[in-house]
Amino acid sequence: MAPVTGSISIDAESKTILDILLDVTAYPAWQSGYEKVEIQATDDRGRPLRVKWFVTAMGQKASHTVEYEYPADDRYQFRLFDSEVTTKYDFTCAVTAGDGGASEVTVTQEIALKWPMPKRMLEKMSAKGIKGLLDALKAKAEQG
Repeated sequence: MAPVTGSISIDAESKTILDILLDVTAYPAWQSGYEKVEIQATDDRGRPLRVKWFVTAMGQKASHTVEYEYPADDRYQFRLFDSEVTTKYDFTCAVTAGDGGASEVTVTQEIALKWPMPKRMLEKMSAKGIKGLLDALKAKAEQG
């Protein structure tokens, strides 16, 4: 699958948005599909380094463990460590400050499954997941 990218403008400061995104144990409260999230390791700033997600997608329950990296203060990325259903899960997120206190959030992900699925279908599923994440993030960040 080719990488799939999505962006959204959110009326919130970039730090607020990153704080929401890196509070991974709160994901089940504001993102659909997450049942439980366990932080297995953190860095010296308390940010997640290894996280195990318990998710439901397409009617199936699964778990994924990913490892986070922080190449800059305004971005993070993670890569798959272990999964029951995926062989690749590369994700990057950048949050940049815009005009008037708004921020632009751009995410890119590339996924491969352990079973065959048409490339176009997988890309469509990935785009839908990105849109769901960005819409839920916008609602969460702008609610208060």
